[in-house]
Amino acid sequence: MIYFLDYWLNALIYFVIPVLSVAFMFFVKRRLLWTAPLISTALAFITCLMIFSLSGITLTSLFSNGEWRAFFLLAMLIQLGIVIMLTAIAYVAAYILKRKK
Repeated sequence: MIYFLDYWLNALIYFVIPVLSVAFMFFVKRRLLWTAPLISTALAFITCLMIFSLSGITLTSLFSNGEWRAFFLLAMLIQLGIVIMLTAIAYVAAYILKRKK
C-alpha cells in the first residue's frame, strides 16, 4: 500500500498537477499563464501536506525534522522547475499560434 501511495504521489506531484495547471491556464486564459507555476506549486504543497497528514506525519514534525524538511523543499523545487519548463513550452506554443493567425 505504501509503495502504491508513493508512486501515486510522485505521479500526482511531478506530472498531473503541473500538466493540468499549465494546460488549464493555456486554454482558459493565456494572459494569466504566468500564474500556472504559482497555482501548481500551491496545489502540490497542499497535496503533500494532506498525504503526509494521512500518513501520521504532522506539520510541526515535518518542518522540525531536518531530513523531512530537506526532502519537502527539494520536492517542491523539483516540481516548480518542471512546471516552469512546461510554462515556457506553453509560451512558445502560444507565440507560434499567435504568429500563424
